[in-house]
Amino acid sequence: MNVKNQTKEQATVRQPFHWRFSQSGLELARRELNEGAVGRVKSKLEEERNVETPSTEPGTGMIEEPSQIEYLTVQDELELVTFYLSKISQLCRASIFNFPETVEATAMSYLKRFYLRNTCMDYHPKNIIFASRIPKTTNEDVLALEFLVAQSLKFQFKVHHSHLAARGIYLDLQMCPSLQGQAGINQLTQAWPEVCGLLRAGRLTDLEFLWTPSQIACAAWWIVDKPIIEIWLKLKSDRLLTTPPLTLNPLIDHLDSISQNLNNAKLKPIDKDRVTAVDRRLRFCRNPEKDPNSNLFKIRKAQIENDSIVKHHEKYPVGANHDPFS
Repeated sequence: MNVKNQTKEQATVRQPFHWRFSQSGLELARRELNEGAVGRVKSKLEEERNVETPSTEPGTGMIEEPSQIEYLTVQDELELVTFYLSKISQLCRASIFNFPETVEATAMSYLKRFYLRNTCMDYHPKNIIFASRIPKTTNEDVLALEFLVAQSLKFQFKVHHSHLAARGIYLDLQMCPSLQGQAGINQLTQAWPEVCGLLRAGRLTDLEFLWTPSQIACAAWWIVDKPIIEIWLKLKSDRLLTTPPLTLNPLIDHLDSISQNLNNAKLKPIDKDRVTAVDRRLRFCRNPEKDPNSNLFKIRKAQIENDSIVKHHEKYPVGANHDPFS
C-alpha cells in the first residue's frame, strides 16, 4: 500500500487501505495472482481430460496437453480487462442507458478491483460486466456472480472518484483573485471538458490504485492549465503559514508523473487485434471448474444437487408427517 500518497482525510476511510498500492506492490499482487491461477487451471484442465461422461472418453475433449497450452500472462489479462473497461464506458454512454458519470466511473472501478482478486482464466470479463438491461442477458446471468463480485470488492461499494475532486477544484478555482469575474469563469468552463476527457482516459489505467483522487484531479488540471494551478497551489500553501514555508516541489513531482500517465492514456489506442488474439487463447485456458460447458463443471454441479437432495431426505424422510400443525 502506498501510504505516502494518502491525505489525512483519506486515511480515515477504507479505500486507501484496501485499494491503494505502490507500483511494485501492485505488480507483485498481480504476478502472484496470475501464477497461482496458471497452476490451478492447469490442474483442473488435467482433471477435465480424465473425466468420463456418457458422451465422451477420457482425454478426447482437449486439443492440447495442459502443459502445452499458452496460458495468459499478467499483461494479457491487463489488456483484456482494459478492453472491457472501454466497453463499460461505451455502454454507460449509449442512448439506451445514458448513465451519469459517477455510475460509469464506479462500474469501471469495480471491474478493476475485481481483477485484483480474480483472474480472467477463472471469470471472463464479459460475464462480470453483464447487466440485466443488456439484450440477451437474463437475471440468472447477473445473480450467478453477484455475491462473488461483492465479496471480491470486500463489500466496499463506495468509491472516491477523481472527477468529483476535479469538480471541487473547478469551484475552488473561481475564488482565485485572478479568475474572478466572467472572464475567469469562461476560462474555467472552456478547460473543464478537456479535464473530464483526461480523467476518463485515466480510468483505463492503474492511477486510482497508486494515487489519491485529489492528486489525479489536480494533475488533469495541471495538464490543461498549468499557470492557473500553480497560482492556486501557491495560495493554498500560503494559507498554511508553516515555518519554514511549505515547499511544493514534492507535489509538483507527483503531478508531473501523474500527468505523463494521463497523457499516455489519452494517446494510446486499444489494440483490438491483440485483444482478439488474447481472447482466442483464453478459450483453451479457461478454468473448466468455472465453465458451464465443461464436463467437470457439470459433474460438480450434479454432485452438489445430489448432496442437496440427500440432505433434504435426511431432514424430511419419505412417508413422515411434515404437517407442523398435526
